[in-house]
Amino acid sequence: MFQYPQPFTHDFNWKDLIERGDVVKFRFPVADEIAPGEQPKLRPCLLLDVIERNGETFVELAYGTSSDGCANRGYEVLVKQAGSRAAAGLDKPTRFVCARRVIVHIDHSGFECDDENFGPLLGRLDKPLLERMNDIRARIQAEADIAAHYREERRREQVRWVIKDRGFR
Repeated sequence: MFQYPQPFTHDFNWKDLIERGDVVKFRFPVADEIAPGEQPKLRPCLLLDVIERNGETFVELAYGTSSDGCANRGYEVLVKQAGSRAAAGLDKPTRFVCARRVIVHIDHSGFECDDENFGPLLGRLDKPLLERMNDIRARIQAEADIAAHYREERRREQVRWVIKDRGFR
């Protein structure tokens, strides 16, 4: 029996494909760049983490820019080499500033979707840049843990002084 050949179509959604190290198109909110009523500029952003909470999916995105500024040195992933740029889907050298990040819902309207299947996905970091991103993520997490430790230590000290002022031992 002859069957009419049909083109193979993918039956997946870009939201099911995303993972750490992906580069996506997103309208990253920057207050000083836009006039009231306008949308932020569409830019490449680095997906730092995919977070599942109560059945909802959120993503942590790092700001991407082609400007060669000096701000936030040590917290950036530089994508300069032609092969790295091609893998990430970038047409010019880009730096992802991991100190400037935002957590948004996967259905946020800031994602620019040109393709139904791949949506805002541009590409993915290559292995050396992925390792650099993980080093930065670890550094940010360590700093957050240290800050939480000091906050807890200050809270305990305040409680201790309140108890001491009441005359308790």
